[in-house]
Amino acid sequence: MSVLRSLLTAGVLASSLVWALPGLASSPATPAESGTRWEVAPQRNPDAACLKCHKTDEDGMHGKHASVVNPANELAVTCTNCHGNPSLHHREGVKDVMRFNDPMYSVEQQNSVCMTCHLPEQLQKAFWPHDVHVAKVTCASCHQLHPQQDKMQALNDKGRIKLCVDCHSDQRNNPSFNPASVHPGKEQP
Repeated sequence: MSVLRSLLTAGVLASSLVWALPGLASSPATPAESGTRWEVAPQRNPDAACLKCHKTDEDGMHGKHASVVNPANELAVTCTNCHGNPSLHHREGVKDVMRFNDPMYSVEQQNSVCMTCHLPEQLQKAFWPHDVHVAKVTCASCHQLHPQQDKMQALNDKGRIKLCVDCHSDQRNNPSFNPASVHPGKEQP
């Protein structure tokens, strides 16, 4: 009887292996075995935490940047792409993310963020003053980053020239002039 039980057990085990082997043989290879890498999909929108506190205003906080893709990596532009990742103490008022037109950050630091998407060659073709000003004036001094329409892009040639003249006049007449005080499309004091 014990021999019969042993043969029956061996038969059940053998048939189980026969059924399991095709499944084991067709299981996908691990990334290490296949030479590929695991792809991790984000579990949440990286902007969600930002938008809980920084609500959109009447012009739309995201504007043009909400629907664009970074040409360097083909990924959507998010708050953290431009402003960086906040620390755990961000909600306590720690200045740990990029604030454009804030003297805490140099022109080079601020403009380097913009240059991750906006290539200098394209900017020069769009409007020649980009070459002259990129190292001296922040992009955000002339461009508004979050409204639906950047007023600078809506200016005609006459409006652009007026902006240049007004800014350079202010700079010449005021030694403590801050180009961050220039707001396209608004009358200058």
